[in-house]
Amino acid sequence: MRKRLKDYDRLVVFDVETTGFHPARDAIIDFGAIEGSFRGGRVETEKEHALLVRAEKPLPAKIVELTGITDELLAREGAESSRLIEKLAGCFTSGTLAVAYNLPFDLAFVLETLGIEPEGFPSDVLDLLTVFRDSQPYPHRLEHALSYYGLDNEGAHRAYHDAAATAKLLAAMHSDFDVSAYINHVGFHSRYGLKGPRLPHVQYHPQRYIIGEVWEQIKKAT
Repeated sequence: MRKRLKDYDRLVVFDVETTGFHPARDAIIDFGAIEGSFRGGRVETEKEHALLVRAEKPLPAKIVELTGITDELLAREGAESSRLIEKLAGCFTSGTLAVAYNLPFDLAFVLETLGIEPEGFPSDVLDLLTVFRDSQPYPHRLEHALSYYGLDNEGAHRAYHDAAATAKLLAAMHSDFDVSAYINHVGFHSRYGLKGPRLPHVQYHPQRYIIGEVWEQIKKAT
């Protein structure tokens, strides 16, 4: 039987900021998450996570410009990578629903940091980028989804603020329609292919800019 948001005792809505775009050679420098459950049409927050992580090499100028995170900030406030590993392992457990916007990107860094293969990732997943692409016309960045639903994110491109905004976005989307159908269904642009790991318990669907394309594939698969 298909699980719904309310069936999960634990949700983790998360985001990462990184030193670059390649998990094998770049690293997480900022992890944020809202941990709780989905009750009464919104995420009931039980824990909040905001962790800066020291980098092994100087940050690229583009990352500093995008995030506002500097080498000096990480040197002063960043934790060791072992603390990040501990926090990730505690967040992503069996029976948890992991929610993100453009989840394959964030998940690739989580798996690389934990040093596990996709088969070892225990949580179900929900990618709100897949949902937004399937329900609204281009463009589809997080800021566009938030703007569509009248939501603000003053701390954009910092992991905690993006995670908190994504939690609000989840509630707003769910008020329009039950997004539970997209749990463990992730879209990827057919022109570029899937960039990121393939979890064995997730179905991946080619997704262009055609509204309802993934929904039609989900219906056929169930």
